[in-house]
Amino acid sequence: MTSKLRVLCLHGYTQTAQKFRDRTGPFRRSLKNDLELYYITAPHLATEFNEGNAWWNHKPHDKDRIWTEVQTSLDLISKVVTEEGPFDGILGFSQGAGMAAIAMAMLGVDFKFSILVAGFVPDMRQFADTVDKCRMSVPTLVVVGEKDEIVPAERGKLLALTVFAPESVTVLTHEGGHFLP
Repeated sequence: MTSKLRVLCLHGYTQTAQKFRDRTGPFRRSLKNDLELYYITAPHLATEFNEGNAWWNHKPHDKDRIWTEVQTSLDLISKVVTEEGPFDGILGFSQGAGMAAIAMAMLGVDFKFSILVAGFVPDMRQFADTVDKCRMSVPTLVVVGEKDEIVPAERGKLLALTVFAPESVTVLTHEGGHFLP
């Protein structure tokens, strides 16, 4: 009997671990014999909608503050990986996909794979400086929705093209919108 792959799960903006777990029900149930999904909640309140949590809050005129919030999120992810790991992979949805990419680039965690759904390239100089030096080679599935009006498919494809080595990434396009199919 083989053991399940352990996957760290990062939710999207205005979600929580429980909300993301609930929304991934069909995915979770279909892979229950293969994956152990471990959901965590971002450390910041989502200020734009005053609901749920965020890995960082969008502040166009205060990029230093954004990076400070990202560093706090990285500290949380690092702590979870150290205390609850090891994890075989990481799954991120929307802002969580961007945070997963940042964590893979900045923390040096040796994930065997990543799944990034409805994600985008985080617009942060510190992240760009890191991935410009070396594209990541973690086997990655980037999932985008043709009808996603929140994070258009082109932004997800850009994440695949600019952050990961071409031989390590696969892009899957589904017909729907902003969700994990």
